[in-house]
Amino acid sequence: MKKVELLAPAGDQESLIAAIQNGADAIYLGGTLFNARAFAKNFDDEQLEWAIHYAHLRNVKIYVTVNTLYRDDEFAELIQYLDYLYHIQVDALIVQDIGLFHMIKKRYDDFEIHMSTQASIMNKAAAQYFYEQGASRIVLARENTLEEIQHICKSTSIEVEVFVHGALCVCYSGQCLMSSFIGKRSGNRGECAQPCRLQYRLSKNGKIQPKKVPFLLSPKDLMTIDSIGELIDAGVKSFKVEGRMKKPEYVASVIKAYRKAIDSHLNCQTKTFDDDIFYMKAMFNRNYTKGYIYQDQHIVEGDYPGNKGIIIGKVIGYRKKEKHVIIELDKSLKQGDSLVFEQIDKGRPINKIFINNRLVAKASAGDIAEIEFNYPVYEGNVRKTIDIDVIDTLHHTYDKDYRKQPIEMTFIAHIKQHPQLILQCQDIKVHKTADITVEEAIKTPLDRQRIQQQLSKLGQSTFIVHRINIDIDEQLSMPIKVLNEMRREAIDELTEKLSKRQIHFSVPREQSDSTIIKKNAKSQYIHILVSNLNQLEIVLNYNNIDMIYYPFQTDSLEALHLCIRKQQKFALFIPRVCKDNELEIIKQSDVYQQVENVVVNEYGAYYSCQDKKRIIGSGLNVYNSYAVNTYQEPTILSLEMSQKQIHQLNCDHQQCIVQIYGKTENMISDYCPISQYYFGYQKKNCQLCKSSQYALIDRKNETFDLMMDNQCRMHLLNCRTLFIEPNNALDIGGYFIHFTNENSEMTEFILNELFSYLYHHKKTNIREKIMTTSGYFKI
Repeated sequence: MKKVELLAPAGDQESLIAAIQNGADAIYLGGTLFNARAFAKNFDDEQLEWAIHYAHLRNVKIYVTVNTLYRDDEFAELIQYLDYLYHIQVDALIVQDIGLFHMIKKRYDDFEIHMSTQASIMNKAAAQYFYEQGASRIVLARENTLEEIQHICKSTSIEVEVFVHGALCVCYSGQCLMSSFIGKRSGNRGECAQPCRLQYRLSKNGKIQPKKVPFLLSPKDLMTIDSIGELIDAGVKSFKVEGRMKKPEYVASVIKAYRKAIDSHLNCQTKTFDDDIFYMKAMFNRNYTKGYIYQDQHIVEGDYPGNKGIIIGKVIGYRKKEKHVIIELDKSLKQGDSLVFEQIDKGRPINKIFINNRLVAKASAGDIAEIEFNYPVYEGNVRKTIDIDVIDTLHHTYDKDYRKQPIEMTFIAHIKQHPQLILQCQDIKVHKTADITVEEAIKTPLDRQRIQQQLSKLGQSTFIVHRINIDIDEQLSMPIKVLNEMRREAIDELTEKLSKRQIHFSVPREQSDSTIIKKNAKSQYIHILVSNLNQLEIVLNYNNIDMIYYPFQTDSLEALHLCIRKQQKFALFIPRVCKDNELEIIKQSDVYQQVENVVVNEYGAYYSCQDKKRIIGSGLNVYNSYAVNTYQEPTILSLEMSQKQIHQLNCDHQQCIVQIYGKTENMISDYCPISQYYFGYQKKNCQLCKSSQYALIDRKNETFDLMMDNQCRMHLLNCRTLFIEPNNALDIGGYFIHFTNENSEMTEFILNELFSYLYHHKKTNIREKIMTTSGYFKI
């Protein structure tokens, strides 16, 4: 039978138990340090060790998340933490930071690494890159389709993991700066404030449109339970459930359902999942989508960003004097449940239920019930967001140890010899020999049935008897007490060996920095990325530009030829999102064949473009010295780095490039809010973005411009333009200027101001003309 893994989230001990008792093969969790869910409960050191012992005893693996970006000054503590995880036998680490990845590979011989979805892996070239670098597994971007997943699985030997259920990010994970740049809570540092779940208005040509879809960036929850077999057949090895911030009962409901789905497919059984879906929805849902995996065009609903629960009836009236809402029920309602009224988006726990003015504990489908509620509400659906019966039912799926491990027992007893008991579970054997000598029975011999009966008494242990082999002489005698002691001692030893199984055997190596020498930059170069030919023509009028970047698009070859005529160095800018077919088109294009330099923003492009001189783009999130030294190529540093961090980098600073101007791309997404607003679904190539200028307006009336590319991908620009005044104290090799949707007049103004400052030390007027931010630079 094909072996696939069901991977469950655990934000605390109870969630871990719920996941394992309901059939998880592996658990991913975070410690109190260095993980991408900084606001989950997480596991302290004592709880981590407990989790590993509990899981390993039941043949379940533990993966610890260290899937954020790390500053140089954090690595000393981070290494101590990783040494501890290695010592306590964590099965694998989940990693985003490329610098951390290579540090782990150098320090440990046998520490398994899974590359996080935060690494934005979306094509077979990126998969192959990490396979060759020694990763054990990649977690694909949630935006990959079933066909793309199948293609990647067939094209590489690395294990592929895919998210199959839970919350979706509207942006490509690892490429989102929205929370970071508007609230200084970085998703790349585990602190995302989820601004995508807030309300936004659509603006068209500067005019705010009527508010008909209030939550334009809030996706539904992913659910693929009906199609899990297709993903198994595609070659996916691990099926990941999102939910480290969710309740234990939520984890229980989802893992129980997907265990059933996986097993039924592997056993060629046909099962229905209506009851399972009901329990999952009852615990938490934003309504469900099959996601990008199945190219669902209804990713976002837009009406409400929170838990939608289950519709149980509708409001038919309100008694103002009594402050009672009158509800016609389609499903039952019980004291202790919680409701939300759709019309006013308010709710409450239910303490009292009235039917015909009588107080009751429960109301049934078909009843007209009244509940106390201070806010008038006269119509609309009623949703049950907490169902205490569901919670109680799910709690019972893990209130005992149902995850028993099968063991084989062999008992050997021959007259005038010491009796022996051998237990085997998984690949662990325990051998017990008693001090006594077996004697010949004078009266009643110890028979096989009695031996089997005593050996089967495993009580509250984690084991269940799979087979008992008995090799004894007839007419033997030995004390039952001794047999029981042998069984107890053997079970205790087996428990100890399984729960504390050693899986790591090497000694961590000390890191040698002898080959890394900090070098100061000798000079600063100017690199400029333009977005269209109008901007390019303006930029080409300036003589002090060292390199012009131009995005791969329909007019890239024309842009290259313009630069050649002006004897201007040119680099082809490859986008942050590049699926296999897109990367292939780029590689086969005339412009690619003719360029010498490329800017790469994802690992597939980095791997595929080895025939060119590569510049590392900000999409690769280079955040520390380890990452800079991984590439040893010109590198645009992460936009989330401060001047202090840049100064402290232990690397060749001539290779470091810092963006000093540009509208930050806060999000890049396969989802289009323009199409959602006008059509209610994702209508590809609707062309609306070609005829008008669109933006999103947040609750503070800040404007986030929208740029749509040829693949209908959304690029959401920050409400304030990044501007950093260059200074002599900034020890770097290059300044990066990024033009996005600036018109010709603004492009020329910015260039004049920047160059006047850079070369003539004149004060700039940039901040007086546009709203700017220095981002993280001065933190």
